[in-house]
Amino acid sequence: MQEILVNRCEVLEEKNCTEKRRCRCLSYDKSCWPNSSAWQTFNESVNGQLVSVRPSAAPCNSNPLNVEACTTARQQWRNAVWRSDQPGAMQNHNWENSSCSVFYNSTSCHQGSVPILAVNATLPEHVEATIRFVEKYNLRLVVKATGHDFFGRSTAVGSLLLWLHHMKNRTLIPKWSSCRGETFENVIRVDAGVQWGEVYRWLATYNLIAIGGASATVGATGGFLQGGGHGPLTPWKGLAVDQVLQFEVVLADGRRQIVNFCENPDLFWALRGGGGGTFAVVLSAILRTYPTPSIVGSYQAVFPPTNSRYADFLHHFVRSLPALSNMGWAGYFYLTAKTFTLAFLSPNGNYSTAYQSMHQLFHNFSDLNFTEPYVFTLPTFLDFFSALMEATNENGDNFIMGSRLLPEAIIRNQPQQVADAFLRIIDSEQDLLVGHFTAGGKVSDTTQNNSVNPLWRTALLHMLSAQFWLDETPIEDQVELAKRVTQNVGILQTVSGGEQSGAYLNEADPNEVNWQQKFFGTREHYNRLKTIKDRVDPNGLFVCNKCVGSDDWTEDLNCPNPKRSIANKHNLFLPLVLIAKFLLSYFKIDA
Repeated sequence: MQEILVNRCEVLEEKNCTEKRRCRCLSYDKSCWPNSSAWQTFNESVNGQLVSVRPSAAPCNSNPLNVEACTTARQQWRNAVWRSDQPGAMQNHNWENSSCSVFYNSTSCHQGSVPILAVNATLPEHVEATIRFVEKYNLRLVVKATGHDFFGRSTAVGSLLLWLHHMKNRTLIPKWSSCRGETFENVIRVDAGVQWGEVYRWLATYNLIAIGGASATVGATGGFLQGGGHGPLTPWKGLAVDQVLQFEVVLADGRRQIVNFCENPDLFWALRGGGGGTFAVVLSAILRTYPTPSIVGSYQAVFPPTNSRYADFLHHFVRSLPALSNMGWAGYFYLTAKTFTLAFLSPNGNYSTAYQSMHQLFHNFSDLNFTEPYVFTLPTFLDFFSALMEATNENGDNFIMGSRLLPEAIIRNQPQQVADAFLRIIDSEQDLLVGHFTAGGKVSDTTQNNSVNPLWRTALLHMLSAQFWLDETPIEDQVELAKRVTQNVGILQTVSGGEQSGAYLNEADPNEVNWQQKFFGTREHYNRLKTIKDRVDPNGLFVCNKCVGSDDWTEDLNCPNPKRSIANKHNLFLPLVLIAKFLLSYFKIDA
């Protein structure tokens, strides 16, 4: 490995700065990778929680074949719970590797981007010890709870994995006083490994609910929460991150800290929307809860008889969305070239009003064979979640997406153009367009003082275009699918504010170019986050794909980028092509 030392204190001319960054030591570099004695001592310091890691498909590619383990992997391949229980598994297989498959035997199943070792942390002390060890040996660190990440941020070639999945403590606190003297009833403290399905079922025994995600296996305190967190109840009470009252974290220097409005307030602001895996390791979060609402719901799955009737309905549907939002509806809709599926809910909704609104939406389109009754009622949110959402939480696919946040004003004033954009995207049978009707309502509360992309506050829809492929799909075809996603994002951008449009940083195109503006709203917003990042993590211990501060590193995120460090002095956003040219010349790579 070529040693690169970049003293950002010199290039930034900052006083009282001692920072020095260098290329990370990776597992295949024996000249710097800790020896067996060092690993043994470290393992003892974490109570023997160091584990070997393999890709999730590895049992089906061993020689000799492990028949029992391979059978289990094939049977459980799309089971999101099973995948979250594997330290080497990501929820979408393409972020692990392309050389292993449960569908065919490969003679060259490699580790891919999966770390070879993980710390199965169950105590805060395990996290603290891991951070100190990583810093001592200059290792590349990745942090994962469940593997729900569409950028591969919680896995990396040659890294050490800090696996938080088994940190499962959760506590209901009947009365809790904040540092500002506010009193909240029935708040919860949940550890880093707790998942939303566990939270929902636990709180249901107290007739309570927290504002979480649509997937049962998503972690409650990780990237979902720290990136903003939208879900079926967010229009009712606000984004998940709007519910955070306090964090407990481990900083990059290994210190455990309380983070709230009074202690470390800048970090508290940054952690609430600035993205996971970036500022600190979150050990636990204190969140607000609410009495569980009853649910009025509507589910429809139809096959429009003609393209023209499909277009007629879609234009009518988009025109109706602002009014439906004002009535308290939220949920999801899924569009393909031949199908339209809708799953909506109205927390504490009135059945008669809800029925009338759905009747107005559907009654002129009886030839689309919508199902009567248009609406149904369920006593709790958990009933709705279990019946309509949890059963569809399957993973294991190879998957890529891109997205835009669509402003309410554009949907209200330009519904024809919005519907036409949707129709352009689903013109091909290979395209899937997913509408997250999870903005508006309380999400629009601009008094929330956190770092979530400000464009959430004016949005009504979070729209994403997605593509899937089989394991045996040639790489050149995968590249074309990725290009198709980027093209579809361009279509969405025409109806979401053009160059000023934005995206949800957890569910977006991994090939997004101007990601600093798209994911964080404005350069000023990003620069404020970057300033906090540099203060709490000056050596860049926490780095991940298209996260705050990742533009200080080379494309593989393993080496500091000297060109970027100099540019940071002037708060510039270097075009990627200039960075690429610099790296080619710096490393003397033949183009």
